[in-house]
Parts: sequence; structure tokens; C-alpha cells
Amino acid sequence: MSILSILLWFAIQLTKAAPVPGLPADEGVYYCPDDAKWIHLAPAPVADTKTRGLGTYIDTEGLTNLAVSIVCRGSQASLRISNPKPTFYVRGVGPSSDMMLVQLTRRKDSRIIHTSSVDSTVTNKEGFRRTDVRKLQLTEYADGSFSATPEENLKKGEYLLVFGNASSSFDFGID
Repeated sequence: MSILSILLWFAIQLTKAAPVPGLPADEGVYYCPDDAKWIHLAPAPVADTKTRGLGTYIDTEGLTNLAVSIVCRGSQASLRISNPKPTFYVRGVGPSSDMMLVQLTRRKDSRIIHTSSVDSTVTNKEGFRRTDVRKLQLTEYADGSFSATPEENLKKGEYLLVFGNASSSFDFGID
């Protein structure tokens, strides 16, 4: 390993922020309201997935659209947040590069999100609709954890923190 490589590694480590005081040591996604106790988010209750266009997608070797609707149980998430710009802290769930914030569509007894193979990109592997994706500001910490805050205030509604795909996601609502 060259001296230049070692110096570059140290420079990268120095740009990472100091660990967050009080962040639980267990893996997971956490939210901490102002001066309150850490809340450990539970995985989103994904109840069903519905696929449209699978046969044609296979027949055309991926040249047509494959659409998937992912349904979460309940008309709203159990975690309710009043802050329109919450910060979430993540330890060991997935890399920050795979994290996305997606708005769900509320139904009577469920919440739903749509994906499409034509919307798939390197940064949006699952293919969520661009209008449903909210940009995140990420901060990485020296202990390997990171935080994520929406770049803009979130409107009232239901949201999903996704790590790569919807099967690895956590839900919350903004009131």
C-alpha cells in the first residue's frame, strides 16, 4: 500500500463525523424526537405484491415494462411524526447509497407504492416513480452508522425508508 493510498484513507476517515451520542449499539433504523427516547423502527408490514406484465416482460427478455404494486397493511404507519423534516439514524441495515425515501399512496385499509422497470436506474434499482421519491441528505459517522434527513419538508402522508428494495423497508407517517 502506497503512502498516497494511506493518506487518502485517513483523509476520508477525517471527513466522517463523530458518532452520534446515545445512538443504540444494536443494528436498526432509529428516530429520536427532540430530547426524547430513541425509537427503534419496525420493518414495514408488507402484505402483498401484485405484478403486471410479467409474461410479456419474460417473452421480450426485459424489453417491455414490468410493473409491481407493493401493499403495506394498515391505512397508516404506527410511528407518527410531527416534524416535517425528521432525521433517522441507521446502523448495520444497509449502505447509505442504497437508502431511499418514498411516499406511499394511502388507501382505505392499506398503503401502496408502485414500481416500474422503466423507472429503474442505478440509484433507483426498484423503479419507484420519480414523483414518489424524496431526496435525502446523508451524513456518515466514523463508527459506520449514518443519518438521513429529507432535503425538503415532507408533506402530511405516509412514507417508506427503503434499503435497496421494498422487502427491506421501514414506514412512518407525517402528521
